Amino acid sequence: MKEEEKKEYLERYEEEKKKGVPFYPNILFKDAIVSLIMFVALLGLAFFVGAPLEERANPADTSYTPRPEWYFLFLFQLLKYFPGRLEVIGAIVLPTIALLLLAALPLLDRSARRHFSSRPLVIAGSSIVVVGIIVLTVLSVVEAPPPAETTQGDQVAALYTENCAPCHGPSISVPMGTNLHSVIALGKHEDMPAWNADLTSDEIDALAGFIQSPGGNQLFTQYCGDCHEVSDLVAGDLLELRRAIDLGAEYDAHDDADISDWSQEITAEQRTSLLNFLAAPDGQRLFALNCSSCHGRSVAYSGDQSDLEVIISQGGLHLDMPPWRDALEASQLDALARYVVDPSSEPGATDLFASYCAACHGERVPQSENFDTAREAIATGGAHELMPVWGEILTSEQLAALVNYTLDAAQGAGIDFGQQLFAQNCASCHGDFGEGGPNPALQGDIIAPISTAEYLTTRDDVTLRAIISQGQPNFGMSPFGSAYGGPLDDDEIDAIVALMRSWEDNPPVEFPPEVVVPPVPLSAEDIYDAVCSQCHGPAGEGLVGPELAGEAFASMYSDQELFAIIDRGRETTAMIAWGEILTSEQIDQLVFFIRGLSESQDTPTPSAASFSNDVVPILQAKCAVCHGSLGGWNADGYENVMTTGDNAPVVIPGDPQESLLAQWLLGTVPQGGLMPPSGMLPQDEIRLILDWIAEGALDN
Repeated sequence: MKEEEKKEYLERYEEEKKKGVPFYPNILFKDAIVSLIMFVALLGLAFFVGAPLEERANPADTSYTPRPEWYFLFLFQLLKYFPGRLEVIGAIVLPTIALLLLAALPLLDRSARRHFSSRPLVIAGSSIVVVGIIVLTVLSVVEAPPPAETTQGDQVAALYTENCAPCHGPSISVPMGTNLHSVIALGKHEDMPAWNADLTSDEIDALAGFIQSPGGNQLFTQYCGDCHEVSDLVAGDLLELRRAIDLGAEYDAHDDADISDWSQEITAEQRTSLLNFLAAPDGQRLFALNCSSCHGRSVAYSGDQSDLEVIISQGGLHLDMPPWRDALEASQLDALARYVVDPSSEPGATDLFASYCAACHGERVPQSENFDTAREAIATGGAHELMPVWGEILTSEQLAALVNYTLDAAQGAGIDFGQQLFAQNCASCHGDFGEGGPNPALQGDIIAPISTAEYLTTRDDVTLRAIISQGQPNFGMSPFGSAYGGPLDDDEIDAIVALMRSWEDNPPVEFPPEVVVPPVPLSAEDIYDAVCSQCHGPAGEGLVGPELAGEAFASMYSDQELFAIIDRGRETTAMIAWGEILTSEQIDQLVFFIRGLSESQDTPTPSAASFSNDVVPILQAKCAVCHGSLGGWNADGYENVMTTGDNAPVVIPGDPQESLLAQWLLGTVPQGGLMPPSGMLPQDEIRLILDWIAEGALDN
């Protein structure tokens, strides 16, 4: 630019500066226009593009990598260069210095020149900062780790973290032989909920395996999780799991999989840990999966625990096989031998195996390395390899759990005891053999049979225990487990489950009973007999529930309070809310009937029970067959009833609650079970005997 032009430009510039441009409305209008344009642009971006939000933070999601917004990535990267105690420098000191320098820039740079070439220090410093921010941002993006891929093994750890860790911490020490599956499913200790309603059986198995073998879970994640889901393998065939782990890439199902040489990478201890994760020490499931095909539901055994452990651990040569050369032709022996070596090579021998071998071997075909060995064993019989050597397959925890369960199963798991408990607590609604019938607690409802093959095969033991323990209040069934306010402890519930499971092989009922539902509503007396007397006694004398016929109870509650108790139930007890089942009119009638129980005690009434006409026929029909000639208490005649017995007197006139005869009939005797052993007498017969005792046990 020429000197004259420059001078003219400066003069015009000075004139314009003197005139100035007013802030209002000129500058303000321009700012408003620019702001409006930016606002519309932001609205458009928000509407058409949006601001994507991530899911809520989930500490159990190991695939999530937390990252700051893009404009903070340089600070995120800067922290990597100041580890440990130096972190405060990268996080606080350096950013603070940069902000202070930026705030002091007008004081540090007071030059009137505007061209960047005239301000080398400020421009160089600013450029270094900008380049540094860009480089750090790029490095942060490049070095960001990819999201971790979640495997099913990780899900088991997450399952433990979510459901167990808050109370138990990072690990749990479990005594050897503990049926951990049952403990988790039913919550068998204080304050632990029953998880069977929230977790599947496979999830509970996986949790049990994780607790027993967290290292096995890690191995599963590392070596198996890419191809398998844990639910596909937990509680699977133990022998096949062992073969798959031991053979690795040589296992048939692994032919198409890219598997490294596990024998070099996984030690024997690690293989055991992996197996213990996949087959948690749950005795019942171990027996069902690995023993029931040969032994059925139980093994007849009367020895002690140590001997049984030796038999299971050593397996092998413990039974004799007859020499089949005397019963089979040579061609049949050859066919069986080929079938044993390779079942697929001799499919025609399936019927032979079923006819002559399956009675002992079940569905498990014994293994043999060659034809000659197999034929010799079949032809000559004798002691042979029948049961696997479980000591080489099971871990010590699994072996202990299997031994404990086998002993319980051999002892019948308390089936006789379960029969007594079922008669006392269940038969009044479900029938003596689980055949069902009209629901005494719900007018017009029919209780389906619980002893059919369909019912028992579709419900495992954990489910049956949960139903008994927690009840089904919507159907009028109170909780029977002591943890839920009921009268039965865990062992008693197990005995009832064992009884029900014993029906499975030969179900006593195949179809629901044909019943005619009465069209009229139940009376208060019928309701009391059906649903109240089993806990409070036929005459309100009190059993597992409180006494209703005493003066103390009558004065404790008003009619309104008694109505509310029946209507709403009592928490932490077996008393459910009957208002969901009975009508208000029925509850009113029931309150009136219960009041009558107390009044009948206070007001003497003519005797309703006759010894000769009512009691003797029952004793002769149900008791005299055993208690007439076998010693002890004698049910023949009034004098014998009142005076005989090893713990005489068995009848205390006027006190049915303390009379041994009443306790035996009701199943409340401190030691012993229910009488008669065939099952509880009908309620009307029990009521006659109790009334006779309460009225003074007269010889009338």
